[in-house]
Amino acid sequence: MSRPLLAVLAIALGLPFLILLALVSSASGVSASVFTSAIGIVVMSVFLMLVIYEIKRIADLPPDAH
Repeated sequence: MSRPLLAVLAIALGLPFLILLALVSSASGVSASVFTSAIGIVVMSVFLMLVIYEIKRIADLPPDAH
């Protein structure tokens, strides 16, 4: 994996997870279902981002490399 891709993954998965973990642990009024839903949304968005990145990479290949 390239370094920019790893940086994007770390930012996209790491920061929201840490922020949500701090919210859930510090405020007892926040339910765990909010945490679970937010993590699911983040994971799905990262998956979609990687799919789009891979499609773009394949589309940018020369025609004889497909």
